[in-house]
Amino acid sequence: MRTTPQATPEVTPAALREWTHHVESVLRGLAHALNNRAAALSAVIELSRDPDDDPAATREILQGEMDRVAELVRVVRGIGVPRAEVEAFSPGDLADDLRSLLSLHADLRDLSVRVDAADAPPVRVERWMLLRALLALAATSTPPPGERTVSLTVSGEGDWVVARAHGPQSGYMGELARAMGGELLPDRAGFRVPTLESLRRLEGR
Repeated sequence: MRTTPQATPEVTPAALREWTHHVESVLRGLAHALNNRAAALSAVIELSRDPDDDPAATREILQGEMDRVAELVRVVRGIGVPRAEVEAFSPGDLADDLRSLLSLHADLRDLSVRVDAADAPPVRVERWMLLRALLALAATSTPPPGERTVSLTVSGEGDWVVARAHGPQSGYMGELARAMGGELLPDRAGFRVPTLESLRRLEGR
């Protein structure tokens, strides 16, 4: 177990192709969502011109649409140029951004996604690495037979934070996991990275 995650990794061509596929899939969903937002904002403008319009109700609708646009901006940042900075944080802090990304992913269009990371202990990694590793894990997973929900769980197990889903392993995810000082799970789709507490213990802190 390394106490310091390696610098931004040089991923293999196969892993890069996988990440490019995820980006393109999210961008397709993003384009569709932006078209919906543009249509909704046009409808709000038309509504505001109606002499019988309720200004308070129109402002409420407009605020809702602006909140959705702000969420889409967060999605773009999530797949943009990463900020290379190791930091300590809770994996649960990534849950909302991860759900937003997965909700737009074309490969998951006909599925629902459940993310459970509320009880995961803190880690010390580059935030973008963990977010993208979780995205790749969920996006390449499959629902159990007879179900239409992809479930991703992130929890603490001893000295590790463990991310699990159902289905095949992701090569891109594996390379990021190793770059964060972690490893793939041998038994099912997923990976694990050291907890912040275990790293501090190794460092004698």
